[in-house]
Amino acid sequence: MQICVSEGQQVKKGMTLFVIDSRNAQLELEAAFYNTQEARAAFYPKISLQGILGWGNSSGMIPNPGSLLLNALASVVQPIFAQGKLKANLKINQLSEEDIAQQYVQTVINAGNQVNEALADCQAAQEKDVYYKRQVEVLQEAYMGTHELMDNGKANYLEVLSAQEGLLSAQISEATNLYNGARALISLYIALGGGAK
Repeated sequence: MQICVSEGQQVKKGMTLFVIDSRNAQLELEAAFYNTQEARAAFYPKISLQGILGWGNSSGMIPNPGSLLLNALASVVQPIFAQGKLKANLKINQLSEEDIAQQYVQTVINAGNQVNEALADCQAAQEKDVYYKRQVEVLQEAYMGTHELMDNGKANYLEVLSAQEGLLSAQISEATNLYNGARALISLYIALGGGAK
């Protein structure tokens, strides 16, 4: 996998983030294709030259043409008698090739989904961060204002504690969002092939 963006770079819609290195999967597909072709080739007769000849007499000097013809005929007729086995072998190889092709497509889809989900989580955390920062600022001001009112005798301590509780809750939400954003970045890094050994 080749990553096309650098660390810290702003990512925009439509940018190529990575290119999947599919050489291993392509090699598996090619191997399955050639296994299927080999099974198809088994349907045709095989004619081969051999270094051993049949001899017709005890002295071993005169070749027997009948023996040569019988050997040739056997190699031509053999696919006819093994037709069921050859058909089954071809079907098995075709199914294997289809299965490997489907696994390849599913792997690419899964990789894309992982990257897409991680990017969406990163973007969501980034958008929420602005909201949580603003919420913490407003509640910080409210807490400070309530504290000043208490100092001037216009509010009681319960109101200050309530404002402080709201501020703490907002700070916890902000910290949780930062954690989720960091976790989403790690997921994106892993989905893009980072950390692979």
